[in-house]
Amino acid sequence: MADRSSTPWDRFPPRAQPGDQVSKNFRLHELTRSELAQRLRIDNSFAATRELRAAVNLCREVLEPLRREFGSFSPNSVYRGQGLERALKKKPASWKSTSQHCAGEAADVEIPGMATLELARWVERNLKFDQLICECYDPRQGPNSGWVHVSLKAPGTGSNRGELLSYVFDPSRRVFAYVDGLRASVA
Repeated sequence: MADRSSTPWDRFPPRAQPGDQVSKNFRLHELTRSELAQRLRIDNSFAATRELRAAVNLCREVLEPLRREFGSFSPNSVYRGQGLERALKKKPASWKSTSQHCAGEAADVEIPGMATLELARWVERNLKFDQLICECYDPRQGPNSGWVHVSLKAPGTGSNRGELLSYVFDPSRRVFAYVDGLRASVA
């Protein structure tokens, strides 16, 4: 296990080991960890150096500040390879996801005991992001219902939009849908 926390994100070695330190408080394996991948025996290794380095940048610019502010937590999902994404979304082998998770540019996060909407608003005020989505948060289900999706483009790969969305239940159509702004689900 090497401490690579001071290696510039854009020079992070493609052959880094799972136990290598990515930042002060995160190891590389935390960026590819997936219970679904383990259960289904899906290899969720980074597809290429580009995805690895984007995830290292995301870790340092988003996950590390969250851990400093709120203490220890494990992200629900960071990098998801195409195989894992297809399994998660129940899509055929020919389907290709455009999710930022597949590019190493997104993480889903919950902080134990903190309301999901409150976490999203903290990210909005304190961090740079491409998309910030409050997903499936229903305060009647408790503070940790839902999760916060936050994405960040790696430098040189395009501008971050600063887009605020929520993924909420639409009772008229009986489906979840994306809406502008940060809010609780109407479920």
